[in-house]
Amino acid sequence: MVETNRTGLDLEVIQMFDWISHNKELFLQSHTEIGVSYQHAVELQTQHNHFAMNSMNAYVNINRIMSVASRLSEAGHYATQQIKQISTQLDQEWKSFAAALDERSTILAMSAVFHQKSEQFLSGVEAWCKMCSEGGLPSEMQDLELAIHHHQTLYEQVTQAYTEVSQDGKALLDVLQRPLSPGNSESLTATANYSKAVHCILDVVHEVLHHQRRLENIWQHRKVRLHQRLQLCVFQQDVQQVIDWIENHGEAFLSKHTGVGKSLHRARALQKRHDDFEEVAQNTYTNADKLLEAAEQLAQTGECDPEEIYKAARHLEVRIQDFVRRVEQRKLLLDMSVSFHTHTKELPIRHLCES
Repeated sequence: MVETNRTGLDLEVIQMFDWISHNKELFLQSHTEIGVSYQHAVELQTQHNHFAMNSMNAYVNINRIMSVASRLSEAGHYATQQIKQISTQLDQEWKSFAAALDERSTILAMSAVFHQKSEQFLSGVEAWCKMCSEGGLPSEMQDLELAIHHHQTLYEQVTQAYTEVSQDGKALLDVLQRPLSPGNSESLTATANYSKAVHCILDVVHEVLHHQRRLENIWQHRKVRLHQRLQLCVFQQDVQQVIDWIENHGEAFLSKHTGVGKSLHRARALQKRHDDFEEVAQNTYTNADKLLEAAEQLAQTGECDPEEIYKAARHLEVRIQDFVRRVEQRKLLLDMSVSFHTHTKELPIRHLCES
């Protein structure tokens, strides 16, 4: 009975060696194909999964053979050493084949993900380009800030998509070009030549990189324009604040205080009030000077439209100069009034002294 088991075992072992050898040949015929597109990679995945599933079914037989061999050895079969040797060889053959199946499953999965993300990126390029460049520039600051926020969000989305494609491509290339370690130098795929697949992946990576740079240039151009317009709006708003102060506070003060005083006391009171006003107005003058300096700098750096900047600056300069001139005129009148009343008051004293 034991001998019968040994004879049957020999036959099954030979059959399994033949099966593994045959399926290795089938596997090695196309194991370096990883797909040139997402659809192709998925098709290869489906085929490989079917092949791997059938192979795993065969492992049931191998496992049963190993169990029979183990029982024969435990029963003290006269060929125990030979049975163990053949059993070990069969186990190694199967593990080598199974490892190659697992490796291909991993590579095909990585290839499918890479192609899927790269195709999604490339299919979105034209829409992204349009979003990066379309539409005029808002004129209101709030709308500009919102447009800048949306523009930055778009850039982050594109960058994230590109980064994922780039990282997945690098990871896949690292696997395909990995150096062999002493532990896997004798594996089933040790001599696999993935050069064709590597060139395919590199072509896709370079195409994605080309469009990423193109997108970045378009995005950067609109970013500059948006920020230029924002700076112009900020400048115009600051100019308007100065002009608003002149019109709402400065002009109101000049309109309200037109007299020069009918007495020395009144003239000095008006002079003191005017000095206080000029002290307050000095802050507005300082802001105007800073804006005029900033206008020249902004126009020279090219960060804003020079004509728009100079137009706003000229308007501010004319307005502030006219206001300052009128304030100084009133200051002169008040100084003359105080001087007049002072001299008038001194006249009777001088007359008495001369008498």
